[in-house]
Amino acid sequence: MLTQTDKANDLAGRFGGESGGEFAPSGVPISGLAQEYGTPFYLYHGEMISERVSRVREALGTEVSYSVKANPSLGVCQLIASEREAGAEVASSGELAVALAAGFEPEDIVFAGPGKTDDELRRAIMESIFAVNVESLNEIDRLARTARGMGKRIGVGLRINPAAQLMGSGMRMGGTVGQFGMDQAELGEAVHRTLSHPELALRGVHVYTATQVFEVGPLLEHCRNILEISQEAADLAGHPLEMIDFGGGFGVPYFEKMTEFDLDGFAEGFRDLLSSYRKDPRLEGCRFLFELGRYLVADAGVYVTRVVDVKETRGKTFVVTDGGMNHHLTATGNMGQVFRKAYPLLNLTRMNGVPEEGVAVAGPCCTPLDTFGSNIPLAAPEAGDLIGVFYSGAYGFSASNLGFLSHPTPAEVLLWRGGAHLLRAGGRPEDVLGGQRELSRPGRESSVPG
Repeated sequence: MLTQTDKANDLAGRFGGESGGEFAPSGVPISGLAQEYGTPFYLYHGEMISERVSRVREALGTEVSYSVKANPSLGVCQLIASEREAGAEVASSGELAVALAAGFEPEDIVFAGPGKTDDELRRAIMESIFAVNVESLNEIDRLARTARGMGKRIGVGLRINPAAQLMGSGMRMGGTVGQFGMDQAELGEAVHRTLSHPELALRGVHVYTATQVFEVGPLLEHCRNILEISQEAADLAGHPLEMIDFGGGFGVPYFEKMTEFDLDGFAEGFRDLLSSYRKDPRLEGCRFLFELGRYLVADAGVYVTRVVDVKETRGKTFVVTDGGMNHHLTATGNMGQVFRKAYPLLNLTRMNGVPEEGVAVAGPCCTPLDTFGSNIPLAAPEAGDLIGVFYSGAYGFSASNLGFLSHPTPAEVLLWRGGAHLLRAGGRPEDVLGGQRELSRPGRESSVPG
């Protein structure tokens, strides 16, 4: 079983390895990228993303719908859309805007998530996306009312919360009480309610119950359950379904004692399972899709931050970097994780160095929560060195509290076809004033309430 250092070295190798003891993704020394774009910054590897999308599609034999929430960077989304290898799953009107700007076709976009506003429903209808995956009976009526007012028709996916939980997952969003989807017992009413509105076209069923799933057996049983729910929905509707969205949630092994998700093993079982349902007339012509985000982009990203200070405190070595929880909330364990564990880290400046045990790596924010780990094996860190936090392609920049302590935002850079492309420039200290308004002060008198 790989240690965190082994995992980091393996990922570094997939990025392009090292040159002269320095991390050199795609053959480019990391110091040169840091000098050009400043630190901290996010670095994404385009070929790794493209290869993962292709491998998933080929293995499963289904459509892949990229969950934009995992990394909504326009350049990353353009890369996936331009390959014509995936559709998009969005969960806000902002993500819908990114998906359309990136080049995803409206007929390949689905809109999921609780709490969709009337404005978001209008935008989805206006763009004629393939399906709005509704989360409640009330949302069905709201969607119909909105479409009626616009004189348009829109496709609907019924998000069902199954009676059975998907075991062996890191986070469950179905099979339990929660805000996601309609209970399986409401399926009949959901189908009837949808069909009662001429403005709505019932596309099919959407079930997303868990994320960080590693166990193949329970996931296959989960897929079988979805297929049976879909057959029931088709019977209730009286016509074949156009879509079955199996969700996704394939696991990414961030931490020690985690192994890679067995994609090939799952794919073999899933293809066998699906072959027994494909000929069912209730599913004839149906689009089968998996919505995946983290699994497609996580390992293709590294967060690069510079060492500002190294100090000894009561026998403990502390490495303080210029980026932390304000830029990478998930890697510091502050996004609601019960157990705070370290992502794989490397000293990118000293790839050939012997790791020192028990180093603490902390960011610049004024809170003890701002730490990447307290017992990191790290090669002889010195001020000016570059530290890489791997598995940072998903839920990094966009999932962080970027305004905390008002540090400049990190740049985002994509390596693609031999070149480095700036996707988002790093911020400046004065950017903190952007969008803010001063209090009006007529004459010399202050208008601040007393």
